[in-house]
Amino acid sequence: MEEKMIEIDLKALLNIFRKRWAWIAATTVAGFLVLLMVSLFMLPRKYTSSVSLYVNNLTSVSTTGGVNINDINASQKLVDTYVVILQDDDVLQQVADQLSTPMTVSELSSVISMESVNQTEVLQISAETVDPELSAEICNTLAEVAPSVLQRVVKAGSVEVIGSAKPSQTATSPNVKLYALMGALLGLVLSIGASIMIFLLDNTVKGEEDLKNRLDIPVLGEIPSFDNTASRRKKHAKSK
Repeated sequence: MEEKMIEIDLKALLNIFRKRWAWIAATTVAGFLVLLMVSLFMLPRKYTSSVSLYVNNLTSVSTTGGVNINDINASQKLVDTYVVILQDDDVLQQVADQLSTPMTVSELSSVISMESVNQTEVLQISAETVDPELSAEICNTLAEVAPSVLQRVVKAGSVEVIGSAKPSQTATSPNVKLYALMGALLGLVLSIGASIMIFLLDNTVKGEEDLKNRLDIPVLGEIPSFDNTASRRKKHAKSK
C-alpha cells in the first residue's frame, strides 16, 4: 500500500500568508483585545502581602561573636521543615479562627504560599486574596502563631518575625500585559494555522506546473480564458 506524501510548497505557502496578511493581522489584534478586556473587566483583582521570618539555629552565634557556617546551613534546612509544619491543617485552623473574615482551612491553604528567600534562612509567607487588608491580616496572624507552634513541634531553633505585612495598594493579579500578549499570540497562531489548513485542503489546479505535479504527465497545451476579452467587448459596445 503506497503512502501519499503531502508536499508543501513554501513559496506558495508564503504567497498565501501575503494574500491573507490583513486577515492574520486582524485576528492577532482581535485576540489581543479579547484577552485584554477579559483581564481588565472579568477577572477578579487580587492583592498580595508578605511577611518574612528569620529561622535561627540555637547555636548560630559562637562565643567569639562570629557566625558558624554549619549552623547557617542547619537553619536553611530548617526552613523546609517549618514550611511543612505551618501548612498543617491544625495550624491553619488556628489562623482561621483569629481572622476577622471567616475562612475555611481549604480556602486559607489555597491563598497562602511559603518559600525560602533565595535559598537562605529567611522564610517568606505570602497571601493573595481579593481584599488587600485580608491578605495582610493572614500573613501577620500566621507570623504570630508560627513561633509557638514551631517551638512546640520542633523543639529546636527559633524564628524571629521581620517587620509586618502591609496591605498592597496595587493589584498583583491578573497580569494584564501578559494576558494581552497571550491573546495576540493565540490569535496569530490560530490565523496562521487556519491559513495552512486552507492551503492544504485546496485541491484546485493553479496552472501548468501544478497540473504536472499532480498527474505526473506532460501538458500538451493550455486553453486561454476569454472572459476579460468578452467583457471588454461588451463595455466597448455599450460606449458606442
